[in-house]
Amino acid sequence: MKTLSCFLASALLFISCTNNDNDQPSDSSNESILTEGLIEFGVAYGTEDRQFLDIYKAASECPTPIYFDAHGNGGTTAMPNDIVEELNAIGVTVIAWESLTSVNTPEEVETGWEDAELMFQWVINNAQTYNLDVSNIIIGGSSRGSILSWKYGHTPNQNIKGLYMYNALPSSVWNFPSWWLPTENVNSESPPIYFVYRREPGSSSDPIEPDIHDPNNGIIIVEQYESLGIRDEATLVHSIGETNNSDKYQFLVEFVLSVLDSSCP
Repeated sequence: MKTLSCFLASALLFISCTNNDNDQPSDSSNESILTEGLIEFGVAYGTEDRQFLDIYKAASECPTPIYFDAHGNGGTTAMPNDIVEELNAIGVTVIAWESLTSVNTPEEVETGWEDAELMFQWVINNAQTYNLDVSNIIIGGSSRGSILSWKYGHTPNQNIKGLYMYNALPSSVWNFPSWWLPTENVNSESPPIYFVYRREPGSSSDPIEPDIHDPNNGIIIVEQYESLGIRDEATLVHSIGETNNSDKYQFLVEFVLSVLDSSCP
């Protein structure tokens, strides 16, 4: 297990850390057995070089629900074939989107939030072209990706069916309450949320291997769901790094099936 080296270098830097999210697929999972005609890489959703997405379309005569994925700091939009295949098999299209590849300051996070708004609107505007059901979406993100997806994900919107977050809301983002707190966006209409963490609660204060991806940060959100009377809509699993299956997507298909509306007769 690698030691995660994270620190605050100034009042601005707050997510600067080595990438320990296992965000990228292994070489074996990159061996493409997906249908080439249903994949489009590097589709621009804006005018900046960073503003692109990859689309893994599910084959369907009906518009397909969408799972959006945003990677952790230092990652890429590359997705493991196995989870793409599993989601495509149940009729769900996967969109992995890019913004700033790392976010380390409030200004960079705000740029990411703006990119998220632009990206989601682009998808809505182009839904017919890509055979997408924009009334049936799941928003996912790992560490950095959870932050950039957070505000849009909690916008009162019946089309957002759920949030799937891995190593979400690292401890450093809670250090600037006068700027932003993730709890500010949670509301009684927030969608079902599924948190997955690699480490155990309290990992941020571990004297040997501290990890800012502390499940206690997700527990704060679960408790807020409870205070709003929607506790049943929040799930949190931690310590998967101590099990024989550390795949961050291992609960995703079941979660998707539990929250999506049937969109195809």
